[in-house]
Amino acid sequence: MDKFEELRGILCIAHVEEDDISSHKLELLVGKLENPFGILEFVRGLKDEGSAFYKQCNVGLALAKYSLALKILSIVMVCNDEDKSVFSSLAMPFNLNLGACYVKEKNFNKVGPLCSAVLCYDTSNVKAYFRREVVALELTKPELAFMDLA
Repeated sequence: MDKFEELRGILCIAHVEEDDISSHKLELLVGKLENPFGILEFVRGLKDEGSAFYKQCNVGLALAKYSLALKILSIVMVCNDEDKSVFSSLAMPFNLNLGACYVKEKNFNKVGPLCSAVLCYDTSNVKAYFRREVVALELTKPELAFMDLA
């Protein structure tokens, strides 16, 4: 397994739950898009929609958009370096945005793994560290927050 596929697994597949949209329906949706660039542009649109919902304090719809986008990214074929770069520029913010939504919902147990996935790829991501620290404090585990600050 190459480094990109490992990253893809960490950033995309790890958060998908059993009761999510079926793989078959998702593959049909992705199959209607003509090429990887088209799929990545579609996913970028989902990011914009999710961000708009988040800004309107509609966290549920934002979560739905971000989750669908990550599910699509988990099955799309990404071959060349340019598409891999676009993929990475989308997958990391989706994880961070999902984390922000879960903080607002006080669903703290889901935030840590999302932020940790980002930190596997980018060890200097301040948002990921900050959200993990907020969650550690909310869960009354200050020793975890301290470890990030050390």
